[in-house]
Amino acid sequence: MLTGRKRIGAPALWAVWLATRTGLYLLATAPGQSGDVGIYQRWDTCCFAHGRFPLADPMWQYPPGAALILWLPGRLPGNYRHTFVFLAIGCDLAATLMLCARARRGGSLAGGWYWVCGVPLLGAIAVTRFDVVPVALSVAALCVTGRGAAGGAVRGALAGAGAAVKIWPVALLAGPAPGHWRRTLAAAVAVLAVACVLYGSAAVSFLAHQNARGVEIESVAATPFMIARRAGWHGTAVFRFGAWQLSGAHVALAQDASRLGLILAAAAVAGWQLLLISGRVGWRPEFSADAPLAATLLFLVVSPVLSAQYLLWVTGLAAACLATGRTTGRPAALAVLAAAGLTQLIFPIGWHSLLAGSGVTTAVLVARNMLLVLAAALSCWRITRSQRVQPVENLPEQVRVGDASPGGRPGHHDQAFVEEIG
Repeated sequence: MLTGRKRIGAPALWAVWLATRTGLYLLATAPGQSGDVGIYQRWDTCCFAHGRFPLADPMWQYPPGAALILWLPGRLPGNYRHTFVFLAIGCDLAATLMLCARARRGGSLAGGWYWVCGVPLLGAIAVTRFDVVPVALSVAALCVTGRGAAGGAVRGALAGAGAAVKIWPVALLAGPAPGHWRRTLAAAVAVLAVACVLYGSAAVSFLAHQNARGVEIESVAATPFMIARRAGWHGTAVFRFGAWQLSGAHVALAQDASRLGLILAAAAVAGWQLLLISGRVGWRPEFSADAPLAATLLFLVVSPVLSAQYLLWVTGLAAACLATGRTTGRPAALAVLAAAGLTQLIFPIGWHSLLAGSGVTTAVLVARNMLLVLAAALSCWRITRSQRVQPVENLPEQVRVGDASPGGRPGHHDQAFVEEIG
């Protein structure tokens, strides 16, 4: 029956993909919809095309690998904006293919459906920012996990490549099997080291510009201030470093709290991974995808910076979790999907009203951010709860090594385990 549903579901999935991506392409390339692609083109014309980085521009806040992504559309025939959007949809297509391939190897097509339906909820921003590139690399890293001893090295190399474009894919260092973790870390460090050696000045510029950023009005840290504006708080939103940030009483305290939160979140993730490595916490196959989702959600909710396209990160990771067919992340994935749906109401639809202090748009922002907090809490809680339900040493042998053999489907005991953890 499961096979039959997959055969029926796949053609429908691709029909939905074609319809939604055609709509996104038309929306993103419509007259007057340049968005950040116009900035990318300006950087390419003035700098990338001449082998330089726009280091003097405070809006350049990316790791050096991003330059290659923004340089490529200018080297291909046609209009820069159209080519950029076309390449972004190509990365989206690659992610969809990998999720479907994971379903054919004993996973679930739910991951493919989640991605295909989740991306349009973010609107044109999903294909007019380059975040889809590190998302596709991260989906690839999670889909190859478990393919023998080389799987850890491949995962690490892809995570390192993603982090060279946008730093968040370092979260993929959480979750690999203890026997693969060293290979994963070594490969990721090697790729990042090469990027830093080749483009040292750009890496330093990225770190300096990131450190100078304040509390963005869309972030969870900004939520109390956005509510307080309705109650008479006299702070303002100012445009700095390419984003609207809060300025006023107690904002510096919130920024310091966010930075401390990032340190604590990183320490918690690293500590949990060390417990896995030492054997004090039992590793389970679903942690390979679930842990990066939990870590990324934690970083999102404590970060002072949160832009609309960041929802694409957790949408891709949640899709990868669902594609495995064995995950603790289903409740978190539903919360992420709801948050993505609200995000387009904030940006771009309600952006000007949010800047003006609209009560309705502020309420939508609060609801979106609370959903992200809920998703982070659910993701972490479900992982820790799954360890209490059934320790790894008590699992059937097929479940413990099930992902180690390509193409293997869960057996009868595996299916019972899947149903147990929901």
